[in-house]
Amino acid sequence: MSFATMLPPLAAAAGGVGMAARMAYWSRRKPAARVETVADWVGAAPLPLKTSILVFCDRQQELMLWRELGFGSNDEGFPTVLDVEYTAYGLDVDVQMRGGHKISDWTDQNTLDAFAHYIGVPEVTALSSSPGFVRLQVRVVDTLGHPSPVPVVSDDVDLEAIPVGVFEDGQIWTMPVQGYHDLIAGGMGSGKSSLLWSLVNGMGPAIRSGRVDLRVIDPKGGMELGFLQPLCTRFACTSEEEMVGLLEETVTDLQEATQQYRGKVRKPVPTPENPLVVTIIDEAATLSAFSTPKMQQRFERAHGLLLSQGRAPLYSVIETVIDPSKENVPQRQLLPYRVGMRMDEAAQVAMIHGQGARNRGSYCDRIPHTTPGVCYVQEDGTAGFRRARAFMVTDADVDRIVAQYKPVPRPVDLADFAEGRAA
Repeated sequence: MSFATMLPPLAAAAGGVGMAARMAYWSRRKPAARVETVADWVGAAPLPLKTSILVFCDRQQELMLWRELGFGSNDEGFPTVLDVEYTAYGLDVDVQMRGGHKISDWTDQNTLDAFAHYIGVPEVTALSSSPGFVRLQVRVVDTLGHPSPVPVVSDDVDLEAIPVGVFEDGQIWTMPVQGYHDLIAGGMGSGKSSLLWSLVNGMGPAIRSGRVDLRVIDPKGGMELGFLQPLCTRFACTSEEEMVGLLEETVTDLQEATQQYRGKVRKPVPTPENPLVVTIIDEAATLSAFSTPKMQQRFERAHGLLLSQGRAPLYSVIETVIDPSKENVPQRQLLPYRVGMRMDEAAQVAMIHGQGARNRGSYCDRIPHTTPGVCYVQEDGTAGFRRARAFMVTDADVDRIVAQYKPVPRPVDLADFAEGRAA
């Protein structure tokens, strides 16, 4: 049975025996009204998960697992499986660690490979659910193996929750723009452009109405984002002077806006008269690390001012980078919402998501080249990460987005001119 055909029986089994699997541990401690055996659960489980259910729901098999993998002994004691639950991708197994263990003992790649081979599944990942506990994620189905098409969004745009993709549990993944600065990191071909276009698509109605003032800096000469130019009020791609100048101009506009809002409003609402100014900087390292020293200084100053002062007065930054090192993103601490796409090295995971990120469930270095757009996102208010995939944006989608969301020209108000006339 292929992975593609396993999802329907997996979902059916989840409804039929999910509670039985979850109660595996507790059923050993207090009698149930209806006696069920591990054999019943194994018989009802999907084929790829039968061994996993047997191992994690039978105490003797569980102890054998810990012994074979070096996680315990009769003298030292053993970890304990507390909960087993079906998911869209396989199983979540919550384990209480044995005293003396640390989370890095469980997230080591060789250890995870040993888990996967022992129970006969393609992959096992691990994350720290809370101190003293670990969650093993048994993966037999890649729910993000195929991308979802980018949708046509409604006119009622929530700029703090832009739909950009799908989480692996099927929920819509939304990204905040208003009140945030976003950093997107990933290697070449990892899907950063699809995520940028998904963001533009999600903001589209607000761009058309004037609630969003879109400004783009494309150091690649417009090859990547040149099609966006009709949607922008500012677009720079030809020279370092032009691109850094646009950033400095935006800082000047920001400081003027701050003066207008001072003492009047604490959280302004975007309108065509006072829009949310969104600045996209594609591959920022071109200006932050690979330009002349003088341009680097100008970029870093303008960049720092925009990031440190911009969120409250409706100025947001969306930034992409291939290598999220401190040299390439010197002020990355000012970009709080971070998306980690496919990366080449485990060290880069810590650069984008912080020290210990792999222990908390970010495996950007394990994303295959065959799934561009797959990424790890940190959930607000939690230490863990969720796996997601950006919408697929085709050339036809790009044409539609540009045609559909081109800003509507505002009528000229002669009162805006000093002498009451335009010319």
